[in-house]
Amino acid sequence: MLNPRTSQFRVGSGGLPAIVATDVAAALGMVEPGIGREMLCRVWWPDGAKLTAHELKNLVDEMMREEWARRESSMLDATLAVAMRGSRAQGVYATAHAARWPRMIVREHEVPVAASGYGRVRDAVLEELASAGLCQACLGRGEVANDMRVYRICKDCSGQGHLRVSERSRADLCGFSWKTYREGWASVYDWTFQACTDDLHRAERQFQGAMA
Repeated sequence: MLNPRTSQFRVGSGGLPAIVATDVAAALGMVEPGIGREMLCRVWWPDGAKLTAHELKNLVDEMMREEWARRESSMLDATLAVAMRGSRAQGVYATAHAARWPRMIVREHEVPVAASGYGRVRDAVLEELASAGLCQACLGRGEVANDMRVYRICKDCSGQGHLRVSERSRADLCGFSWKTYREGWASVYDWTFQACTDDLHRAERQFQGAMA
């Protein structure tokens, strides 16, 4: 309703009061600031999302940095455990090593720079969430209701609201070869996509509550 339209929007029928754009804007303002609200705008209000596109990217970058640091901290703890307990800590070390992400800082011409892969993953995740086809069973809501108005997770999209893009398509979105994506970046993409999806659904619930 905040995008340019000529249609009239009403809730139900039988004389119920109409919902106008100011109602939608007010409800949006009651959604907790963060990735979820910015993604809500990106998916459902693209014209408005253009005004804060850089903020969404910065929020996702920060989230990815924190997760990378958490995994590196786990790796350090595992290394120290091996040094102190020897083979008894090998399992912890193997788990932490397998969960590591690619280096976030690389060196180019002896100058440290941010690895470009994380920016590629971020942009691809946002693009997938914003433009992947909406699930036709739940119309992007992630939930469906039966005749008794009892809601359950949509089975067609597993609650995602969007149809899943194939792993090879994700590699293409990132600009990676299939081998590079599968061996180094698939886990980064999966985690980032799920984290953004969770925040988006949380924002949607807050928005729906405010509208109610």
